[in-house]
Amino acid sequence: MAWYTILATIGSYLLDLFLDWLKTIFVLPFQTTDMLWLLVPVWLVWFFAEFFQEKKGTSMGNAVSNAVVVLWGSIDCARQTTYWMAEHPGLFWETFLRFFLIGLIFSYGVIIVWLGLKGNKVIKFIGRIREVTYVFIMFVPIFYSAIPFSWGHVLGAIIFFPVFYFTIELIDRYAPNPLAVVMDLGEKDKPKDSFDDNLFDKDPFPPARPAGPVGLPPSQTFPPMRNPPTMRPPKAVPPFNQRLPK
Repeated sequence: MAWYTILATIGSYLLDLFLDWLKTIFVLPFQTTDMLWLLVPVWLVWFFAEFFQEKKGTSMGNAVSNAVVVLWGSIDCARQTTYWMAEHPGLFWETFLRFFLIGLIFSYGVIIVWLGLKGNKVIKFIGRIREVTYVFIMFVPIFYSAIPFSWGHVLGAIIFFPVFYFTIELIDRYAPNPLAVVMDLGEKDKPKDSFDDNLFDKDPFPPARPAGPVGLPPSQTFPPMRNPPTMRPPKAVPPFNQRLPK
């Protein structure tokens, strides 16, 4: 019975974390509408970047650009925490933990930029827009006082991150590619020194148009001359040995 009790306790705890995780993503932003000033731009950037730029992976340039979202969002979270600290001057430890979490998020953006300047390809995996979006979706409600800071919330964000990541991955895989993505992928797959596919379908020697004044159609060109001048044959040149002085 002890094992069943332990498993039931763990399952109940994980279920509570999962429900809190779902509430953070889908409910809290609409209960505390002040968060929408930060989350709506993050959602929009995520949607267009995910399905138009990073559908088949991200580049180092995109990862560095995503880090700018992290840095600016961290500054806004610090601003909100400063307002909260002024209203709650006695909560030292919670204030410290909030700023500590903001420091971690800000450091995450700085690391992406620094690795990008170094040319480290690991930012293609840690700097995708879905990771950046997930960080703000999960922790912005804390800084806007929608929920209190708790280690259970942090643990739930870590445990259920693969659910968020691979759900978006499945959507990317089975959703139809927009035309812009198809064109970009076609240009990337095409070698730089390759010829145009329709090059050999074109006539290399198109028929010459009749000569005429500029701007006149071929039907209004001048007729050919009646007595064209005859070309004289070139004068015969004696061999070189006959042209030497005697």
